[in-house]
Amino acid sequence: MKVFESDVEVGDAVAIGGLSVFPLTSVKVDGPPYLTGPEAFEAGLIEVGELDPPEVPHLAVTNIADVPILLVEGEMLIGGDQNRTMNVTVLCPARTRIIVPVSCVEAGRWGARRTMHSLTRHAPGSLRAVKTANLESRTNDVADRRSDQGQVWDEVDRQSFAHCISSETAALDDIQEEIEARIADQLEQIKPTPGQVGVVCIAGDKVVGLDLFDKPSTLEHYLRGIIAGHVLDAPIVDRGSESIDAIERFLAEVDVSGREIGQGVGLGDEVLLHGVVTGVGLTYENRLVHLAAFPVLAGGKCEVNAERD
Repeated sequence: MKVFESDVEVGDAVAIGGLSVFPLTSVKVDGPPYLTGPEAFEAGLIEVGELDPPEVPHLAVTNIADVPILLVEGEMLIGGDQNRTMNVTVLCPARTRIIVPVSCVEAGRWGARRTMHSLTRHAPGSLRAVKTANLESRTNDVADRRSDQGQVWDEVDRQSFAHCISSETAALDDIQEEIEARIADQLEQIKPTPGQVGVVCIAGDKVVGLDLFDKPSTLEHYLRGIIAGHVLDAPIVDRGSESIDAIERFLAEVDVSGREIGQGVGLGDEVLLHGVVTGVGLTYENRLVHLAAFPVLAGGKCEVNAERD
């Protein structure tokens, strides 16, 4: 199948928690060099901090490396005056400081500043979908990549209630930590298949999210975190039919969805999807670097969110 002009094949499902996880594989030639966020944090080649004065929807990112650094939509950034998650995918230029748009996922803390770091975690698909569906219209001003912060906080509260997990600071990270501990053995078994560049997750019989990257090495750094994030949206039992037909329909919907293309926050062009799916992606040097997509109901509401109302 083709998704954004990429030929992909759907592999066999693996059960993780209440999810059915399907690998997407492709034969691709490596694109431009860059470091992923997890690699950059581990090597000490990235600094993420608050603005002066600090602002909830923005963080400052300084790339110390001689190559670009990729920060992916939904990636969790822990610390600062409060925990955040990336609103869009950003390819930060080498040796440059830029401002990136984020959403707060820790409503009960503002201050007691901590060093910002990454735990290679991703926000759950329901939160990512709500955030992405409500990104404001773009201009060349980075502020226009803001989400509806109230809806993001509502989704964190929903996760807390659904899993009976409380957090003193209403931190999504606290919920994720406990859920991941419950399925730690399964998460440790996550390994990418040869040529894997993407993943599609199904909860019950519904697709809850797609992530597609330009090369297997990038997928490898994010795979565990993406799957662990989707686990929060999945039932503990009943994985449904694991129908590959549902995945093929969803991939076809992604491929024909409406697209808005504009300048990215850093390098490359940003792509917003609309229609029966919502999504955000980034292309650079005529190549798709990352795409995240989620299903939307006819009324415009994210499907994984609607099922809980």
